[in-house]
Amino acid sequence: RRDIRAALAVLSACEVGVPALRLPEEAIGLPAIFLQAGVAGVVATLWSVNQISTALLMARFWELWRDDGLPPPLALREAQRWLRNSTWQELRDHLGRYAATGHNLAAAAITKHLSPATARFFVRRLPEAGEESRPFAHPFYWAAFTYTGPWGEE
Repeated sequence: RRDIRAALAVLSACEVGVPALRLPEEAIGLPAIFLQAGVAGVVATLWSVNQISTALLMARFWELWRDDGLPPPLALREAQRWLRNSTWQELRDHLGRYAATGHNLAAAAITKHLSPATARFFVRRLPEAGEESRPFAHPFYWAAFTYTGPWGEE
C-alpha cells in the first residue's frame, strides 16, 4: 500500500521476474507489484544469475542509462549485447578502469559503478581463456534480465 516514486527498480536476485501463478486468471509478480506501487520501470531476472556477469552487466547498464542517457530498456539491451560479445581481454580492460581507481570509493560511487575492490576481485576470477574467447556469450549469463514498464522517455 505504498506509493513509490522512482524511475527504476533493479531486482537482480534469483528469479524475481518470474510471475507467481496463484490464481488461474492472474499472473502476479514483483515487477507488476513495483509498477502498481508507482515505479516507472523494473529490471528483474528470470533465473538465478552469476555474480560476476551480473555485476558487469549492471555496471554497464548504469553507464548506458545514467551516463549516456539511453532509456532503461535500450540500456539493458545494449548492456546484454556488450556482455555477450565482449572478449576476455575486453572485460579485463573494462574492469581495469574500476580497479585502477584505488581504494577511494568516492571516485567511483558504488551505486554507479563497481567498487575498486570488487573489480579487482572479478579480474582475478574471470575464466582463464584466450584473449579472443567470449566468457559470457552463453545466454545463461545475460538473457535472464528483463525490463518491464514503458518504452518511451520518462
